[in-house]
Amino acid sequence: MSYPYPNLILYFRGMKTIDWAIFITYLVSIFLVGIWVSKKAKTGLKSYFSADRSIPWWWLGISIIATTFAADTPLAITGITVDKGISGNWFWWSWVATYITVAIFFSKRWHLSGVLTDVELIELRYDGPQAAFLRGFKAFFFGVILNCFILGWVVTAAVKIATPFIDWTQILGTDIYATIESIYPTFLLFKSDLNATLSIMALLILVGIYSSLGGIRGVILTDLFQFAIAMISAIYFAYYAVQAVGGTSGMISSMHDIYGAEKAGHILELVPSFDNTMLPFQLFMIYILIQWWVRYDSDGTGYIAQRINTAKTPEDARNGTLLFSIGFVALRTWPWILVALVSLILFPLDNPGANYPEYAEIIAGDREMAYPLLMKILLPAGLLGLAFTSLMAAFMSTVDTHLNWGASYLVNDIYLRFSDGEKSQEKLIRFSRLMVFLILIIAILVSSQIDSIQNAWKFFITAASGLGVAHLIRWFWWRANAYTEIAAMVSALLATIFVTYIKPDDAGADFETYALLGVTAFNIVSCITVTLMTPPVKSGQLQKFIDRTNPIGLWQGKQGKKDGDTFTHSLMQWIMGLTISYGSLFFIGYILLHRYWAAVLAFVLVVAAVLWLNRNSRLNKLKAHSI
Repeated sequence: MSYPYPNLILYFRGMKTIDWAIFITYLVSIFLVGIWVSKKAKTGLKSYFSADRSIPWWWLGISIIATTFAADTPLAITGITVDKGISGNWFWWSWVATYITVAIFFSKRWHLSGVLTDVELIELRYDGPQAAFLRGFKAFFFGVILNCFILGWVVTAAVKIATPFIDWTQILGTDIYATIESIYPTFLLFKSDLNATLSIMALLILVGIYSSLGGIRGVILTDLFQFAIAMISAIYFAYYAVQAVGGTSGMISSMHDIYGAEKAGHILELVPSFDNTMLPFQLFMIYILIQWWVRYDSDGTGYIAQRINTAKTPEDARNGTLLFSIGFVALRTWPWILVALVSLILFPLDNPGANYPEYAEIIAGDREMAYPLLMKILLPAGLLGLAFTSLMAAFMSTVDTHLNWGASYLVNDIYLRFSDGEKSQEKLIRFSRLMVFLILIIAILVSSQIDSIQNAWKFFITAASGLGVAHLIRWFWWRANAYTEIAAMVSALLATIFVTYIKPDDAGADFETYALLGVTAFNIVSCITVTLMTPPVKSGQLQKFIDRTNPIGLWQGKQGKKDGDTFTHSLMQWIMGLTISYGSLFFIGYILLHRYWAAVLAFVLVVAAVLWLNRNSRLNKLKAHSI
């Protein structure tokens, strides 16, 4: 057996009693939450997968933020910032446009649709056997294939974090550990590391139990705990890290001393300049102009739609999604980026062992490891345990969401939709809990083989990204039909195969991003062509969808209930939402980087956008009451 980071074992396993107390207290607490809400989850399928539509907007928003914070997110952002500077984070900052789009254009409509899962919408929007086929296929593809690949990657990433902190030879004793090592099947090892495998397996079993007991309500409640722990620990960690290099002033001056004025300037840019060699400007333009709307979840498809459908009202759905969209970057970004910048000072690019020579090999091999390394170096007892707990909590938050989400597809869109026989609510709940563990087992198998199948999961995720175009079209254009989405899947698959085939052996890391231009063009042409060559949805089915969701766009003169929500009006709300989210991000960032006039401008824009949205919301309510 070999460890992925053997030298790390020697340096890291030093958590104190208080650190372990914090971690164990957290595990016990979330397990008790699962038991506490299990009675409500037993009442029926809607309670299990949509919490009886009882979730307030702020629970909804915070739970989605927590879910999108995986265990390896701080490590990934550390790697991005080190490689491409602060502006490299536009890779994921651009997704804010996706989420604001969901909040403004789709959140209310998802809630009004009354569906339990997003793929159930297919048979509300389309008609014919092709719609039934599409629903079943997407349920299996998203619920099992894509979902388990994502879970496999999340589990594998957690190994990197768990390995340094937990030593099972000390917990079990050398003899018992050796016995387990001799009988444990090697094909179920994560990264060939039994120690980390035992840690992650224990957490996965716990997640499987509490998420199967409590359903989506239990998942959301534990998300609230996980978010609070994650943010508190991240802020404290960032504070200690920045203080270690002399505060923000010392951090900025050290960056200039180590890297020179030009490169330090590029590292600290929030928006890349034309001459930025770390993030080429054309790559930045692809991020902000294309990448965000070709994602498969461009309309909220997936676990976001599931969370939206747990909201009390359409207004709660909108406000919760808007809270998530703003908090996604404004609340989470800077603690992680500050630690990444400190890592560039304490572990310089050209000499990673300058200050801590014992860690030079580890950092040189994997820059993302600077995050957990700095946790160990800088944080005192108690805070170290809180930080470790936050990363494991983030891991568990992501896993429980994907387990519940995937099970909802298998139960609602395959078993309930295509099987015959008795389907009492009690039987459906038992089957739902069984599906949670089935997906967990498949995810464990995928995780253990991730090194040999990583090209496959990257391929499937890339292919799924082509669905974004079709998912948007179906909400705005009456002519879209089931074949539109089928064409999107096929064209995305063909384009992904072609790009994989022509990719040069010496292609850079951004090859797929540049190829996205051609893939997107091919996907749009394919979708539109196939749509126009196939029969439209029948008028009665189309009117049913319009009556239920009240969409905006081109609907052949058909319309639902008038509520004053036009495309132009929604577009203005979208712009204001983007202003609040990015303005808040820039305001905090410019304060930290001592660019105060820029911070003032960002603050003014945020305030103006908030006032506009608030006034607009009041006017909409008055119009709704008058209609």
